[in-house]
Amino acid sequence: MTGGIASGKSTVARLLEAKGARVLDADQAARRAVEPGRPAWRRLREFLSADYFLPDSGELNRRKLRRAILDDPHLRRRVNEAVHPHVLQEMEAEWRRAVEADPRRPVVFDIPLLYETGLEGSFDCVILVYVPAQVQIQRLCARDGVSRPEAERTLEMQLPIEQKRAWANLVIDNSQDLENTRRQVDAVWQEIAMRSQDKRTIHGGQTQA
Repeated sequence: MTGGIASGKSTVARLLEAKGARVLDADQAARRAVEPGRPAWRRLREFLSADYFLPDSGELNRRKLRRAILDDPHLRRRVNEAVHPHVLQEMEAEWRRAVEADPRRPVVFDIPLLYETGLEGSFDCVILVYVPAQVQIQRLCARDGVSRPEAERTLEMQLPIEQKRAWANLVIDNSQDLENTRRQVDAVWQEIAMRSQDKRTIHGGQTQA
């Protein structure tokens, strides 16, 4: 599962969990990966100045770093190269534990930068949580208290949401009310359940939930 920033992936993830899915969250894995003392954290300490880390705990100042990489593609690339491999290791370990615990339970990977990192081919299908770009900007400003220009620059770091929509196998439009989203999640869950039963894989074509 993927989607643009502020598209409401967390809401859809909770609805899928309520249906019985095991959701593995890349953002949570990233937070664990950069905890003080972890390999990714040590790698970041090699090239980030001390003011990117909280003085008492040594924790990464994620908000400060996020703002810095908006205007520095070179820094963004270095951070991604330092962190992403460890995030993938975290998620793979989680996936193995989930499969061992219940092989029949569907597992959904929540990966915001799925297409940007070229991982879409690793999964049976891709679910996109969609809202138009202007809605993303409005929600991001309201949620994070950032200016509109900062929100726009944040979106520019990701592939356009309409491009992702064209590539995804299943689309959940989360731009309306919760009940509308819930109905679409119900339809997607039926598709996931069928795939879990017969192990078939979608390699193309899009279904609008």
